Amino acid sequence: MKERMKRIILAMVLVLAVGLFAGCNRNNEPVGTDAVTPVASEGADESNTGSTEEKLPPLQLSIMLPYGTNEHDKEELTQRFYGTIEEYTNTELEFIFYDLDMYYEKLALIFASGDIPTVVVTGKSAEFLNAVSNDAFWDITDYIYDYPNLAMLSEVPAQNASINGRLYGVPRSRTVGRNGFGYRLDWLNNLGLKEPETLDELYDMLTAFTYDDPDGNGKNDTYGLGITSYGGPWDIMQTWFGVPNGWGIDDKGDLVPAVLTEEYTNALKWFRKIYSEGLVNPDFDEINSGDWDTVLLRSGVAGASADVVDRFRRNQGYFETEGIPAETMIIGAVDAGFGIRTLPTAGYADMLAISKQKVKTEEELKRVLQFINDMSDAPMLDLVELGFLNESYKIDENGFAVLLTEEEKLELGVPTHDFKKGMNQLLSYFISPEQEVKRTPRETLTTDIQKLEAAVIEENEKYAVINYGASYTSKTYTELAETLNTIMEDARTAYIKGTIDDVGLQEAKDQWLRTGGDKVIKEMNELYHANKE
Repeated sequence: MKERMKRIILAMVLVLAVGLFAGCNRNNEPVGTDAVTPVASEGADESNTGSTEEKLPPLQLSIMLPYGTNEHDKEELTQRFYGTIEEYTNTELEFIFYDLDMYYEKLALIFASGDIPTVVVTGKSAEFLNAVSNDAFWDITDYIYDYPNLAMLSEVPAQNASINGRLYGVPRSRTVGRNGFGYRLDWLNNLGLKEPETLDELYDMLTAFTYDDPDGNGKNDTYGLGITSYGGPWDIMQTWFGVPNGWGIDDKGDLVPAVLTEEYTNALKWFRKIYSEGLVNPDFDEINSGDWDTVLLRSGVAGASADVVDRFRRNQGYFETEGIPAETMIIGAVDAGFGIRTLPTAGYADMLAISKQKVKTEEELKRVLQFINDMSDAPMLDLVELGFLNESYKIDENGFAVLLTEEEKLELGVPTHDFKKGMNQLLSYFISPEQEVKRTPRETLTTDIQKLEAAVIEENEKYAVINYGASYTSKTYTELAETLNTIMEDARTAYIKGTIDDVGLQEAKDQWLRTGGDKVIKEMNELYHANKE
């Protein structure tokens, strides 16, 4: 493993060690039936937490969430769970749960009816965008950074969750640096090759993986790069070539779609080259993405690919479980002449939007934001994730919190169902450093591949390429997204496979513009420049 990666992993281990030994709640105790107390969070709005002499009455909130259930609401354990949250946050809560299959259908109906709960989990659907245009939700852009946990919201998720430059909900944090590249380190070592850091070194590795019998079985039965019909690997790798993440900025200061840039064409030329030389499995567009691991990566047919890095960590776990002597390496990117550039995820998964129907005043809005902020305090995060000590989790011999198994719950005579189900959907997962070190310690990273994955994810965030158009919504694109995307996705595949040439690729770009792409560019730039003024 290269020295650079060793240093990254060492730094990660030290940070994790500090967090694990420091991690506890406000009272330096595990979360138990009496451990969570209604103490105001640091930097909290005192009007909500009741730390002033005159405590405000509890804030009444209705909250609609996916994945959970109201089936056990009347049971003692669930009531105690809700009551602990209410006491800590000075609220009276009504939870409305739906299964995921039904949730977004119900949400669309609620948006149409106008009878919207105080807080809902929603993405940037057409129905939500329409509700925002009808002034149904609060614009929280100028408030969110006033709260210590929510202030940890970084630029990438904030921009991606925005609607024409404004935030209409608290984004729920997800890993930004999740995309990367994985390859068979044992194959590389078998061939005596250098671990790739540049595009040329990667090309040499893919060539050797294809033609130099990396698995030593004496057969010509391997490919350097394993790809399926899913276009994600091309998206990840084209970023290395200077291609914008969705929308970039041209030399005139205007938004430009990635597919119309010179860098995009250059990336496709390299993809076409490695495909024509047999370094990619030839039938990639015919392989279902669900067969990626079994057909290509775990079977040893392909030695590398680009995707979310946890795919490669899971595959390494498979190799070890099955006793296969394979070793996986994970990196963020190679330098294709533009420095290290990584394709970030959106950095969030839906948002917690606040209804103007239920929340009438700015003062009430601030109390709702304080509630969402307080749910990211260490005691609340631990409560939602772990529950109650000796009823849903225990502390093991190493001092780490471990969830109880169903058998252990039966032995203790406590309910076996998950009374916390769906409640994690209420968490923004933005947490201040002060609260992070108070978490109940748990062992999360135990294997070398897990530590490597975490290190790469953290390193990737430094090189994430921003999508400058992510916060803007073109009306034309909303209507024609599927058609426009299909034109360029089909053209990319055809060009890589040699079905069309440079002329055919340009014809596809022209068709994209004629079909509505020109209007999309115009609308996006109108929004972009209006927001800059």
